[in-house]
Amino acid sequence: MNRIFSVSLVINTFNQPDYLNRVLNAVSRQHAPPDEVLLADDGSEKETKTVFDRWRTAQKFRCEHVWQESRGFRRASILNQAIALARGDYLIFIDGDTIPHPYCIADHRALARPALFVQGHRALIERKAAAEFGLHEFGRDRWRTLCQFQLRGLKHAYRWPWPLRRVRQDLRGVRGCNLAIWRSNLVRVNGYNEAFVGWGREDSELVVRLMNSGVRRLDVRGWALCYHLWHPPVSRNELAVNDELLAGAIREKSARCKQGLDRLGKV
Repeated sequence: MNRIFSVSLVINTFNQPDYLNRVLNAVSRQHAPPDEVLLADDGSEKETKTVFDRWRTAQKFRCEHVWQESRGFRRASILNQAIALARGDYLIFIDGDTIPHPYCIADHRALARPALFVQGHRALIERKAAAEFGLHEFGRDRWRTLCQFQLRGLKHAYRWPWPLRRVRQDLRGVRGCNLAIWRSNLVRVNGYNEAFVGWGREDSELVVRLMNSGVRRLDVRGWALCYHLWHPPVSRNELAVNDELLAGAIREKSARCKQGLDRLGKV
């Protein structure tokens, strides 16, 4: 395929300025930087904006802070706002507590294929090591974490010479903290479903609609790595409702949601 396409990195965050600072520093150290970064901020307080503004002054690519008022967990809504403002052909999604490997963006660029979205994976940084992971040189941080027995998911922690790629049709392992999708395909399915409020299942439901629309899942191991920093669990009070929304999309073979991107009038 033609490799000349632009890449937007979308980082989702909420009130984790310390972690976000580490993620942004890791973005600055990418071997192949994105063409733009959009911070999808679900209502954080001022410190998050301060961290982002300080970082973006040193960048040579476009950086936008996309913010909405805090009214509960509305990740689907803020991600749609970021998608609507993105100029890239290809969107890579990570979370503000998930540090990308130095080759993460380069790998996603190399893995991109027409009519496919890419599901990458993550290693888990446990509580003790999360206090410092990302503050120093990457290899040093990873080695220290391994020696402390604070690194879970070793198969996702080290980059392989060649990736293991497999087309899948299931939802196991679907996570929005390391996901790459063509913008045109996001527009086709109307982006994230904003009926999802509260933690859980919004990524899986998006993937259901993508696959129902003819976009296949490319599951990748060994490349496009990320490292998720420990944090206290968030409330899952709305999970039962979100489970039903996901089940409905599967049952109805949905390829487009009603409460999505088109409400913004920019796509």
